[in-house]
Amino acid sequence: MVVFSSASGGIGVSTFAAMCARTLMKRDRTCVVVDMDFSAGGIDVLLGQESEGGLRWSGVSAPLGRIEPESLLHELPQWEGLPMLASDPWNDGHPDWWEVEAAVDALTQCRDVVMVDAGHATDWRKVPIALHVMLVELSVLGLARARGALARMRDAGAHDEEGAAVMPSADAPLLLVGVRPFGAGRGGVVTERDAKDYLKVPLAGVIRRKGSLGKGLLAGLGISRIPRRYRRLLDDICDRVEERCCDGRRP
Repeated sequence: MVVFSSASGGIGVSTFAAMCARTLMKRDRTCVVVDMDFSAGGIDVLLGQESEGGLRWSGVSAPLGRIEPESLLHELPQWEGLPMLASDPWNDGHPDWWEVEAAVDALTQCRDVVMVDAGHATDWRKVPIALHVMLVELSVLGLARARGALARMRDAGAHDEEGAAVMPSADAPLLLVGVRPFGAGRGGVVTERDAKDYLKVPLAGVIRRKGSLGKGLLAGLGISRIPRRYRRLLDDICDRVEERCCDGRRP
């Protein structure tokens, strides 16, 4: 499992996770996207697939805590051939935790990589992951939120608020990806060097948002194509995903 998260909402986590999954599929890796932002998710709507039939989290059921992997996979809606288990909070779609564990376990058995779109939710911390990709807005407030999130993750390795064991995210490598604030001029953006000095972690790269991509997503039209300016960063991230999840094996 690879988790994509952020400390700030609305900076493109779902979009970036989907583009990474699509890049991996072009490398002949089998992927599935799992939306774990149970209170504010909806990656199927973002990608223009809300009218497609198929299973969402509100319909997941795990009798005896188990789900048959291929059956679950075949029930999921797809975007460009990519299966996705989307969150549907408007249908009271917050599953019980044993259902989350069962679904995640099933999908890891039948896909090379499970890409978790966590947004800025924290439920993903209860499952083991191979890699954590965090998007950080390159603004003063964005960096402050990111440093707070990193501190909480370092301290979250024992138990959650209900006393349940939590998988420490520090066990998985962390990649930080900077995101330039949309519409900001030169004076409104923190530099990569300043971000590294403040967070004590270097950035794997920086996303410079493309207006046409954002307009299509806001209109519910999905991603028509991956902008050229993102491809080098996506390839770098996907190299790390393959290294962690596929043991360097050829597809």
